[in-house]
Amino acid sequence: MALEERIVAWSRERPSWQREIMRRTAKGELLSDADYDQLIDTIVATSNGSGTAFGLEDFPKTGTDEPPVRLLSISKMDHVNALASEQPLTFSPEGLTIVYGDNASGKSGYARLLKRIARVRHREEVLSDVFRDSATEEPTAVLSVRLGDEEDEIPWPTPNREELQRVLFYDGSCRDAYIASESSFPYRPSALIVMDGLITACVEIRRRIDQRLSRNGSSAVRVPAPSEETQHTEAAKFLHQLSGKTTVDALDELILRLDGEQPSLGELRHEEASLRSANRTKERLDLKRRLEKLRALHDHIQELYGELSGETLTTLYDGREQLKALQAAADVVARRFESEPITGAGSSSWALLWHAARRFSQEKAYPERRFPVVDSESRCVLCHQSLDSPARDRLARFEAFVQADTQTQLNRARTAYDDRVETLRNLVIRPGAVAGNLRDLEASHPSLVNSYSSLLDSYEVARNRTLDCILGDERFYLAAEPTEVLGQLSEVETRTQALANALQDPGAATQRLATVTQKRHEVDLLLQIKRSREAIAGEIERLREREALEAAKAAAATGPITRKISEFSEESITEVVRDAFTRETDRLKLERVTLSRTRAQKGELLHQPKLVGARQAVKLPQVFSEGERTALGIAAFFTEAQVDNTRSALILDDPVTSLDHIRRRHVATRLVTLSVERQVIVFTHDVAFVADLKQAARSQETSVTERSVERSRAEEQKPGTCIEKHPWKAKDVPARLQELRSSLARIKKSAPTWDQGAYEDALAVWAGNLSETWERIFSQEIVGPILAEGGLEVRPRMVKVIARFSDTDYSEFDASYSRVSTWARRHDKSPRVNYVAPSISDIERELDSVDAWFKRVKRYKA
Repeated sequence: MALEERIVAWSRERPSWQREIMRRTAKGELLSDADYDQLIDTIVATSNGSGTAFGLEDFPKTGTDEPPVRLLSISKMDHVNALASEQPLTFSPEGLTIVYGDNASGKSGYARLLKRIARVRHREEVLSDVFRDSATEEPTAVLSVRLGDEEDEIPWPTPNREELQRVLFYDGSCRDAYIASESSFPYRPSALIVMDGLITACVEIRRRIDQRLSRNGSSAVRVPAPSEETQHTEAAKFLHQLSGKTTVDALDELILRLDGEQPSLGELRHEEASLRSANRTKERLDLKRRLEKLRALHDHIQELYGELSGETLTTLYDGREQLKALQAAADVVARRFESEPITGAGSSSWALLWHAARRFSQEKAYPERRFPVVDSESRCVLCHQSLDSPARDRLARFEAFVQADTQTQLNRARTAYDDRVETLRNLVIRPGAVAGNLRDLEASHPSLVNSYSSLLDSYEVARNRTLDCILGDERFYLAAEPTEVLGQLSEVETRTQALANALQDPGAATQRLATVTQKRHEVDLLLQIKRSREAIAGEIERLREREALEAAKAAAATGPITRKISEFSEESITEVVRDAFTRETDRLKLERVTLSRTRAQKGELLHQPKLVGARQAVKLPQVFSEGERTALGIAAFFTEAQVDNTRSALILDDPVTSLDHIRRRHVATRLVTLSVERQVIVFTHDVAFVADLKQAARSQETSVTERSVERSRAEEQKPGTCIEKHPWKAKDVPARLQELRSSLARIKKSAPTWDQGAYEDALAVWAGNLSETWERIFSQEIVGPILAEGGLEVRPRMVKVIARFSDTDYSEFDASYSRVSTWARRHDKSPRVNYVAPSISDIERELDSVDAWFKRVKRYKA
């Protein structure tokens, strides 16, 4: 299975946010501050997910079926560092392009821009002009590229073009990525860049989470702290176990449950004071009277509820309905008297009159005689008239009607109903004794008194509402049962009785005092929790956020990723790659050096350099120089380029810094070799390295394209001006001779329009350059082959150059150099010598002579 396939398979086991980072890293994207903040929010919300997929298609394509990418130019730059150029920086699509620039010329600005679009081991942002631009300005440019045989212009930084990831970039920072400070393994397969990006992102995520954790910790609030007396209470356990998993509902349930079960803080303090009292006899008498009051309140509330209970009221309402039914039946019977002389006989009002007449007859008129008295001598007890026969019959019928069963039931029901109503109407909800007892108990049992008073108020409303309802057809039932208040009464009675009993026994009093004191502390803690509810709820939310952040930090741990990178690295570095690296290190004269793996850290394999065959254990700084580390880094880059099948552009920015002259020439030779089959672009400020590159190119008969970056000649002297040739100091002898021939052609063309002074000035500059060319010929072609790098290396085999050097060669050189020195403006012309500037034909012959001399002597090295 290919390395990319193994990475994709492993990614399926990772959280969704890590797959997203790997995908974006593979695309060459950099995560912004906003991206990191969003990632952390996602990790905090959920540590896993199936949202983002990462597949083989996300890797940069580097197979042979992908066309090579070559850079043609960079143009239309805006806010890219401080670069300013009217001309684009162009590159030859084939062979070697050398971009020369002095320090601070803007050369590295172009390199940084290319670094952002290429596949690279170390990334960095492209900044705008920090001295002129605001932070909102965004660097932009246009890249002209050749993708296979097709040319395209790509605006940068958008859109993101994956094809550009085929371009390989190298600079000093990339060297450090290849060779870490502890010496990382010098070659890493490009596919591991997604793992490196993941490691980098996880490190940054953990750093940002630490910042959030710090802010979270600073926002902690103080919550009630359990005392030693309350350590084992439920409230204390709740506070000790407070965490992000605690719910506010659990907090509210604790408050409600304990609040309902516990005596009030005032009651406990009163009881505690009683237990500490010196006069226990008086306290016992007070407690006895308190018990009597409590029991009286208990009896009163039960009596009230007995009169206002649902059962009692149902009886009352049923009696009302029964009375109505009996009255209706009596009214039906009473209709038999409708033929009587006076209407209304048998009605309710008539019945009242009849009962009054009976009482008068039995008590006054005819005592001890059965009512009505209807003999011949009797008189009517109402009108006192004598009774005739019809009157006597009528009275007898009336009494028979009254004594009938229906009327009897009606009378009985009315009496019972009226008695119940009267009892309800006369019911005293808050008699003076009860009010007095409540006042006496308020100081010691305020919670009970409040509950009891509220219940009495509800009973008052219930009684009045019931009296209103019985006048009509409604029914109203009491909603508030006294169960809770009766329970409080019973609890207070029990505690009061226990306190009274304890006061009789000193030992029991001491034990009871300890219990009450602990209970007081517990209730006091509960009250603190109630008062601090909002603060505790906020602390729960803070702890929830903190635990989520800590879980997110754990999810971003780099250890598992590092171990997997180590595993992938060992599996993917094939023998072919090792051989390629060995060949590259041999070319760079890294002999008797090997690397042994030591450990892995944050995705990077660390190795300890060792000397092959060394008989002493020595540490890296003692034997491994900066130049050797640079050589290892460039060797690793060449290895990656060698195994890259796309043959896309290679870009290097000052690759030979700190290398010795021998390795510099090897690097130059290797770059020229690579340029035979792919585009190679080298940015450098090193004139000597430019010469090495050109000499290697001539040896391999490879073309070289010259480009320069310099500061503008305007007043501001802004960096970035692009020139399509190297400056004079960076040219070798053939290039200088060609430049002299071009300059001579311009002088020849313009000379007819010049005066003598202008001609002499132009000739003096030209002659000075020819004089420098003579010096460059000797440094490169005569002395140079023997004493390389100014004498740092002696090449005995090149002494043959001196052996073949003839007197004629010397005479020609001496004569030409003398003439040219005379033409150049190095010294004041002697007034004794009437100096006359040479003609165009003279200097043409001189240049041809120098060119021929150079070509002849150059063959002496063969």
